[in-house]
Amino acid sequence: MKLAALALLATVSALAGPVSAQDADKLEIRFCPAAQVRTFPLESAREVQSLLLQNAAVINHGVAPAEITDVTLELLRGASPVDSRRIAGADLNVLAASGPQIQKSGMMKAVAFQFCGTALVADGITLAGPKLAANQGLLITQQPFAYKGKRDALRMRVHARVDGRDVEVTATLQIVSGVAKTKLNFPLHGVWFVGVGPTMHTAHRWALPEEFAYDIARLGDGGLSHRADGERFEDYYAYGAEVLAAGDGIVAAAVNDQPENVASLRRRDETAEAYLARLQGMQDALLMKGTAGIAGNHVVIDHGNGEYSLYAHLKPGSVLVRSGSRVTAGTPIGKLGSSGNSTEPHLHFQVCDAADPLMCAGIPMQFQNVALPFADYLRPVQSGDVIVAR
Repeated sequence: MKLAALALLATVSALAGPVSAQDADKLEIRFCPAAQVRTFPLESAREVQSLLLQNAAVINHGVAPAEITDVTLELLRGASPVDSRRIAGADLNVLAASGPQIQKSGMMKAVAFQFCGTALVADGITLAGPKLAANQGLLITQQPFAYKGKRDALRMRVHARVDGRDVEVTATLQIVSGVAKTKLNFPLHGVWFVGVGPTMHTAHRWALPEEFAYDIARLGDGGLSHRADGERFEDYYAYGAEVLAAGDGIVAAAVNDQPENVASLRRRDETAEAYLARLQGMQDALLMKGTAGIAGNHVVIDHGNGEYSLYAHLKPGSVLVRSGSRVTAGTPIGKLGSSGNSTEPHLHFQVCDAADPLMCAGIPMQFQNVALPFADYLRPVQSGDVIVAR
């Protein structure tokens, strides 16, 4: 399913007096992604889940101003709210102020994938709030939840004052727990280290396409990912490893001509602050190149069920498959490298709901052929795990 942020069914009711059809058309709630929000276990044995609403927006399509007075997020079991978060007063003002800053900075265009392109906030909509004039919207970003048990839906309630009326607008988003339908093997053989995964203390979880993705490296002597000072790609234990198709499918995309940039490696004795400052300019340039700039040499496999796996940052010239090729799980598809937006040789692996590695929403996954030597029981792979892939 192509990612879009089309508004789900919203209902409008008056808290004081009847509401006309004209009133009902004034306010709209949109979600990004629109179809569902997915969970990931915080602790599988105790059924503790994490959920992150990436983005939502309240849009005023009417002529009259609409003053948002509060926004409430509810997690539902069946039709009953179990968890609730109300944003009002000073908290609402802080939330409202962030939208115009994001829009004016150009971030919504630079990382359009994070906002579902223009489907969440269309061209011609100006972010503002809490008071919204015609064609203005309130942006609500990255709302995390943790809970025990099962939840079925997320409901947003927005209260506003429009034309002297107290109006409530609601919209509901399905909550989906569980992993990808595709039977997946780990895309590498041997012992590996998952440096970045779907837990909320890593950057992946906060980016829509890679919300449940893994950055996979290999550790060696001293617990480091490289020999010597790590100033050459060849110094890294992971570099050049054979990358395998994780599941059966047809290759939807294969890019093989993107360069590696040794300047992206952290220099000896370079502080973290200096490195990040230097890296920012390089990453901005890669963003301008689109998917190839970010993913570098990469392969996308269509698993035929609305799920697509991405293998990114491959070594230049190493990709062995072409678009349209049929592959089975375990088929060699390339070699691990450091092309695109990569700070050192590693494999970025994700499953999402569209063939475009950026304009998609991530899907959690479970591997059939791995052991977690430091885990007490079978569970999804987390950030920081050591993996043994058979």
